[in-house]
Amino acid sequence: MYSQEDLKKLRVTMMIKVLLIFGGIIFMQLIAYMLCVLGYVAYGMMHGGDYARLLAEVTILGQTSQTNIMLAISAVSAILSFIWCGVLYIKSSWRSEHVDYGQVFSIKNVLCILCIGSGCCILLTFLLSLLTAVFPQAFQKYTKLMSNFESGNMILTLGYAVLIGPVSEEMIFRGAIFDRVYTAFPFWKANIIQSALFGIYHMNIVQGLYAFCLGMVLGIIVKATGSILCSMITHITFNGTSYLLSVILGTGAAWVNIIVLIIALFLIATGIFGIKFLMRSLN
Repeated sequence: MYSQEDLKKLRVTMMIKVLLIFGGIIFMQLIAYMLCVLGYVAYGMMHGGDYARLLAEVTILGQTSQTNIMLAISAVSAILSFIWCGVLYIKSSWRSEHVDYGQVFSIKNVLCILCIGSGCCILLTFLLSLLTAVFPQAFQKYTKLMSNFESGNMILTLGYAVLIGPVSEEMIFRGAIFDRVYTAFPFWKANIIQSALFGIYHMNIVQGLYAFCLGMVLGIIVKATGSILCSMITHITFNGTSYLLSVILGTGAAWVNIIVLIIALFLIATGIFGIKFLMRSLN
């Protein structure tokens, strides 16, 4: 047991480490931006382009596809962050070295995390749609961001949104960051801290709010199952469901929307049940 003074010092130390990690993630975005700009210019020069013109296109004139450039920067930043935080995660010493993956990925757990991922996505999407309809001005920036995101290259968009982004974010927030705050704080306080940083990371109040809610759920999953792989799968399912909804509902067929609504209500209900099921192991 720590004394009050030692516990206070430990908490200060761990919060400093967490903030340094968070700052390092932002720095990774700057490195990713520089790498993508240099890559674009180098590729253009290999095909006979002028250095000054190419540099101006990607940084000043905005003549390149801004959405694809943003996606590329995000993907490179996510990969760099995953590598760095992966090393930090491996170095964490408080977790049990032996994990029974047969138990972690039991049928009940797998069904829970899949239903939680899809159910949470549907519920949060519904709430955001409702709020957007009631307060259109407040969500104007978010709506524009999402429409720009959907205009990017489909393969690049899916690769980042459904795989690279979720895996990297889990390693950062439910891995390196959560590991450190959980050594100094009780679970729920640690979960709130990592979720708050996860929300701030999105740099958008709307995305930040639902990222905070999602982060809380993902923290519960990591603690309940004992494996960050489960939160990665849940996060991938969450983002994949979001993309799938936009495709299916975009067909405009009434009967399709009715079927989707029935399935959505079922997934929301099972997702809530799944969270309650996993929370039993926290007590």
